[in-house]
Amino acid sequence: MSAGPAAVGRQPEAVRFPGARSRIVTVAAVQLPGCGIDPDANARVAADALEEAASMGAEIAVLPELALWPYFCVHDPEPYRKWAVPVPGQVTERFAALARRLEMAVVLPLYEHDPSTGRFHNAAVVIGADGELEPSVDRHGVKRLATRKLHLPAGTEPAPAFDEPAHFTAGDGLGVYEVAGLRFGVLICYDRRFPECWRELRALGAEAALVPVAASGGDSTEFFVCELRTHARENGLIAAAPNKCSEEWLGDERIENFGESVIVDADGEVAARRSASEGAGTVMLALDLEHLGERRAHLRYFDDRRTDLLPSADPVG
Repeated sequence: MSAGPAAVGRQPEAVRFPGARSRIVTVAAVQLPGCGIDPDANARVAADALEEAASMGAEIAVLPELALWPYFCVHDPEPYRKWAVPVPGQVTERFAALARRLEMAVVLPLYEHDPSTGRFHNAAVVIGADGELEPSVDRHGVKRLATRKLHLPAGTEPAPAFDEPAHFTAGDGLGVYEVAGLRFGVLICYDRRFPECWRELRALGAEAALVPVAASGGDSTEFFVCELRTHARENGLIAAAPNKCSEEWLGDERIENFGESVIVDADGEVAARRSASEGAGTVMLALDLEHLGERRAHLRYFDDRRTDLLPSADPVG
């Protein structure tokens, strides 16, 4: 697997701004090939990609949505229930051992089965560099070991029409992690569409939004990138979105993945990007948290909100 470009954040200026931090955190968005129907083989591919990201100096690596499975939501859900995994479980333990060995935090999107409820979720877990599952914390102080996709889309067109509500139960909360010196939230694919998700992450003190993506969602690649740029700039958040980059097949159904894994700085500028034509690989950015504070001081969209008129947009606390 060839390495993608490694983009380095701009150097901090001498002046410090309120809320600025001098820490630099290197984040990798890992672009995977399309998955086959053998989850174990897919896991080996993902593990190799994480090895590469670690060798490039990543402190946090983010994999695409449903990283170990093809996008099966175009079919009846029952045949694929056997693929779902518990949290914690063998899959999380496997990647925890890898994270510990690599000394790198991992954001692992997965197909989750919750034995306590019998429900299935499109989810992601965050594993620290010590191999421990890290919880997110929401505005009510509730901790969750898995971030579960909040918004579940259903297609309106044939060939194939996807139906995520038939496959998953939506999540019930959005929180922030603090791992490897970075405060971030996870927005799984369709969740990126909703501006209130980005606002909530910023209100919770997030510095970045990590956005695992799969398939195309019906967008052009340019719209996909422009959407991320807009949300990043208007909320003062760094955005990192890994995708898969080649087609997947379930029977005679072809699922397109358009690649374009991207990292966007808090001013909305594209800092690193990998197209589908470049294949699987890694895009990286050294996130300069002092620069983030500077951007927020100049682009004050979050601070200038009219929360007196829009009380639902009140910051936490």
